[in-house]
Amino acid sequence: MTTSQVDQKRALNKLKHDLEPFRTAIVSAYGVLTWEKNYYPGVVFGSISVIFLVLWYMDLSVITMLSLLALLTTVLDYVFPTISRLLFSGDNWDGDHEAKFEDVCGQMYSIKANLVVWYEYLFKERKSTVFVIMIGVFLLALAWIGAIVNNLLLMYLGTLLIAMWPGLQEKDVFKGITKKASKIINEKIQCGKRKLQ
Repeated sequence: MTTSQVDQKRALNKLKHDLEPFRTAIVSAYGVLTWEKNYYPGVVFGSISVIFLVLWYMDLSVITMLSLLALLTTVLDYVFPTISRLLFSGDNWDGDHEAKFEDVCGQMYSIKANLVVWYEYLFKERKSTVFVIMIGVFLLALAWIGAIVNNLLLMYLGTLLIAMWPGLQEKDVFKGITKKASKIINEKIQCGKRKLQ
């Protein structure tokens, strides 16, 4: 093993150790987000919709919303390990749950490593002028969309996309859509070639 592989393994083990008190919740959330049961997409969609409906109704300022979110996170971080020991007994934990937990930790470490690589690329390396112009145009387009569309609606759609993404990937929804689209496009091309002949 090289030094970087040893460091990666050590960082992964540290992440697993840090997430150990939350392992039952992580495995359960992983099952919901990857749609292990047919009704889980509806649960995800419904719960996110209800949360954003309440936020819309309360019409909180950004500072108040961030403060309440930080308060909720702090309280859950403090209380959840105690409650999880009472609700979820360790007797039900088996090899399948452990494998899922390790898989989730591996995915989280991979996301963290990719974010670090992107951060170093975007903020620490020298960029070409074309790259800076492209990023500037993209960010201006995002700012324009944010000025036109309600920010809470944008956050709702973004949260839905992020929450539904693992299930969409797990069920190969994108592969099915691209297969159907390519089939339709190929049929149209063949039909056009026949008309030209």
